Amino acid sequence: MRRTLALVLVGAALALPTAAAATIRPQHGMSGVVLGMTKAQVQARLGRPTGQGGGRLYFARVWVGFRAGRASEISTTRSTERTASGIGVDSPEAAVRRGFPRALCRPWSVFRRCRLGSGRPGTRVTDFTIGRGRVLQVTVSLLPR
Repeated sequence: MRRTLALVLVGAALALPTAAAATIRPQHGMSGVVLGMTKAQVQARLGRPTGQGGGRLYFARVWVGFRAGRASEISTTRSTERTASGIGVDSPEAAVRRGFPRALCRPWSVFRRCRLGSGRPGTRVTDFTIGRGRVLQVTVSLLPR
């Protein structure tokens, strides 16, 4: 019985994606994709896209935008994507504010946005799009100059 349980646990652990692949790294990347990667590098990490257009590759609940052939925007609506402190899609805005006290949260379009980073041209930012008090989408991007 113990041996069977151990084999099941090992098999389950091998079937799950690695923590690094499911971690949002603010102002750096997520889903195993890092800002600055080429399309080929992104596809090597995420596989074949489900669609493409408008300078983006679309994957299941993740999309990657490109500028000058390099990843400049990575967005997700996956609730499994989390920062090291556990913040991601479905987290309350209050958790974003606690986890990132320097984030600037304000109205944005019909939603709210909590942004990490200065927002100056050429800088890296992480945006938490908030709706009804919860994170709907997370985007890590390199802003154009």
